[in-house]
Amino acid sequence: MNFSEANFTLFSSLAVFGSLDIGEAVKFTAPSSGFNLQKVRILAWSLFNETTQTYPAERNIMLEIRDKDLKLLYKFADGQINYFLSPDGPVFGEIEIPEMKMTGDFYVVFYDRGAAPIGAAEVADSGNSYLFNGARTLPAEFVDQETNETIGYNWMIEVIGE
Repeated sequence: MNFSEANFTLFSSLAVFGSLDIGEAVKFTAPSSGFNLQKVRILAWSLFNETTQTYPAERNIMLEIRDKDLKLLYKFADGQINYFLSPDGPVFGEIEIPEMKMTGDFYVVFYDRGAAPIGAAEVADSGNSYLFNGARTLPAEFVDQETNETIGYNWMIEVIGE
């Protein structure tokens, strides 16, 4: 997907649900048996205060890699300013993953924790994008209260490997 041409918004599960424990998840399928996952790229932003010309304080984000059954394979936490610092808007942050051999389906879950809202493309069907509450996935879809229309989101997360 060419993100520069996508109609996207920034989404924060903390802002919408008031919880640090809900993540934005994308289901991927390994392109080949033994695919070696090396990095995850996420379009997000640590925000910037135009008035004071300052960045926010450092806060934690978290990333998880889960298998097809949502079993935790890898967990990573760090400060958002190490990946998403920009005065100009959202940037792709790359998070290196210790090489992991992946087969079949797997999930990448990003917990923005209000520190780095994630890029979300508005689509008719959320496809492989979900919300994850620690136990199960739910489609990344919301009903517009004014139009009663269901709006899906595709989280802007990519995986890199060989």
